[in-house]
Amino acid sequence: MIEVLIAEDSKVVREYLQYLLEEDGSVRVVGAVANGREAVEFVQRKRPDVVTMDIHMPVMDGFEATRRIMEEEPVPIVIVSASWDPKEVGNTFRALEAGAVSALEKPRGLGNPENEKLAREFVQMVKLMAEVKVVRRWVKKPPPEEKPAPPEGKGKGDLAAVELVAIGASTGGPNALQRLLAELPEDFPVPIAAVQHIAAGFLQGMAGWLR
Repeated sequence: MIEVLIAEDSKVVREYLQYLLEEDGSVRVVGAVANGREAVEFVQRKRPDVVTMDIHMPVMDGFEATRRIMEEEPVPIVIVSASWDPKEVGNTFRALEAGAVSALEKPRGLGNPENEKLAREFVQMVKLMAEVKVVRRWVKKPPPEEKPAPPEGKGKGDLAAVELVAIGASTGGPNALQRLLAELPEDFPVPIAAVQHIAAGFLQGMAGWLR
């Protein structure tokens, strides 16, 4: 049985997410809290298999709660966000950078034509992410290591026969993609095509975050 904590400030949304999850016989909601501080405290006490985390919450927001959980008692965290809000999208990617494993749109309610699809994706994602192994994120980053100089004769010339660099990523991909691109020089001579599995509503926000 997969044990889930829901962190969401809206009581109506909390109850709806709990209903969706418990419709699946392999999931049990062990807690439902209204702010990030309560989420951090619950994880320290109970350590659920996975947390669904809203971003915009009182007392402590979802980004700060994610950061604290991943530093102190890491468990897989799925950000469940209103992707149509640009500010919330930006904070979602900050939470991914802090260690959340995935992000998806909130189901929009029974009257919305996309609700069935979003609800199905929500349950599937929570079940999948419960299996992800996560590690502690350290509060203080170690000092950056000096990069060794490239060997003689190695450099951009080695890319002469390369026409395209293709990157495919899924879970944890946004973080890995951001770190990889940050290491490349601005005048990198080859086009890069990246395919990242992420909810459609977050694509524009991800592009801005990578810039």
